Amino acid sequence: MSLSRYGFIVKGPDLELFKHHGRIKSDGFDIAVAGVRTLEEAVMAAQEMLTRRIELIELCGGFSAEEEARIRAAIQDHVPLGRVSYRPEDQGRVGWP
Repeated sequence: MSLSRYGFIVKGPDLELFKHHGRIKSDGFDIAVAGVRTLEEAVMAAQEMLTRRIELIELCGGFSAEEEARIRAAIQDHVPLGRVSYRPEDQGRVGWP
């Protein structure tokens, strides 16, 4: 199965789910992007993406493994969920522990 509908959730201290969101769409590619401040907003964003038939969701590197697991549980593992990760030597450069 070829995927064409993606979701990406980015986390930042001044992002708001209902204000910071967008979509990039072409004939063969469709991505919904949501900016969130909290885990709760991320869960809502992921659940909403499922209603738009998103086939895969990726989380930015600002999410922890525990947060990823909680989002996966909230969407009942309905679609593949991944999380961006950085090499240990790059983690300090991006400001995440």
